[in-house]
Amino acid sequence: MATTPRAWDRETYPLWHGTIPTSAILDRSGPEDMWVRGEGSWLIDGSGRRALDARAGVGNMMLGYGRADVVDAMSRQARELPYVCMVRWELPAPVVVELARALTEIAPSGLDRVRFCHTGGAAVESAILMARSFHRNEGRPDKRLVVGLRDSYHGSPMAAMAASGQRIMHWLFGPMPDGFRHLPEPGSADDCGVQLAAQLDAMGPERIAAVILEPVKGRNGLPLPDQYLRAAREYCTKNDILLVFDEAFTGFGRMGEMFAADISGVSPDIMCLAKGITAGYAALGAVLATDRIHRAFDTGSTVFAHASTTDGHPVACAAALAAIRAYTSEDLVANGRALGRFLCARLNELLDGAPAFGGVRAVGAYVAIDVVDQDGSPLSMPDRQYLEAACRRQGVLVHYTPDTVVLMPPLTMTLEEAEFAARGFASVVSGLRPAVAR
Repeated sequence: MATTPRAWDRETYPLWHGTIPTSAILDRSGPEDMWVRGEGSWLIDGSGRRALDARAGVGNMMLGYGRADVVDAMSRQARELPYVCMVRWELPAPVVVELARALTEIAPSGLDRVRFCHTGGAAVESAILMARSFHRNEGRPDKRLVVGLRDSYHGSPMAAMAASGQRIMHWLFGPMPDGFRHLPEPGSADDCGVQLAAQLDAMGPERIAAVILEPVKGRNGLPLPDQYLRAAREYCTKNDILLVFDEAFTGFGRMGEMFAADISGVSPDIMCLAKGITAGYAALGAVLATDRIHRAFDTGSTVFAHASTTDGHPVACAAALAAIRAYTSEDLVANGRALGRFLCARLNELLDGAPAFGGVRAVGAYVAIDVVDQDGSPLSMPDRQYLEAACRRQGVLVHYTPDTVVLMPPLTMTLEEAEFAARGFASVVSGLRPAVAR
């Protein structure tokens, strides 16, 4: 990297960054700050500095970096057959069928059919269209309403955004398409199921095509009550409504089970997957559905006419197949649970008495730390950004949401590395002076 320039040329810099203004990125970073290599749980930037990725690439890098088994599988597939189109009559590459079978073997009961796409948002979009088309094919064309929860997030495509309950997204990018409603998040476990039934009754179950839920909320790591999920399953079954679980974020061991649905034992009719499906080594999403749903599109006169020419890309499927083999053969879901318990206990010890520490909880390998202001309210977004940058200076990468600050290590992280993450994070939080202008 000796020839790397020390500053960006703003006039010729071509990349438009994600959800932070590009100018802000260029103000605080130089080319030497780019990540150029990954090793295990660590990232190395252009100047050789190392940082422990305690956010797993924001939930994607479940196996860490440099997994030879995943890379070799991708390379082998790319040499043998890098691409097959499955949109119309073409048959898939064998690896695509093999991956579909592997997914059905580990999925919750009844999810026996698999369609592939590219991202979690694309999977949710496909699931919504699938649910509406399913009811139309079954002679129920009025069942078009999709019901989600307020403050939920299901992705950035338009239908997925409309299903999300985040009003800021609707305000920024609206008008949203019609046919979406949002319920308040469930209250106490004692009566949340009764409340759910009353809320759906008021909407008219004869109009509802699907209810979409995250079994564990990705923005704060709080599981939906088991009673609520069981009530949703019972109500949907009784009223011919499809229950959709969005597990793009929660799947593949992040929440302490292979899928968050396994926590409650409730099986959906449709499940959306992404992120951990390839452990971050390629872009891939999947929609798993019941055989009943599949049959409604396999009559000879009905099809699910929603696809892309790169769905089920063989190289991405090879990565996913290798990742699933690692999850199941290396007991990594259990290791994730152990990491979560360890980080939760150590942060409680290290941050005991710290003014900005509001508590910590772990669901599997998702560790949510409430960092608070002087009055006990959640830390402001500018202060969260400061905290994230300060942690990076300590050599630890963390994640934050509107609700909390998160450590979500790769499932392959060692306890020694988790100790480093806990100490680095605690040193920053212990020194925080919330609500002070910086």
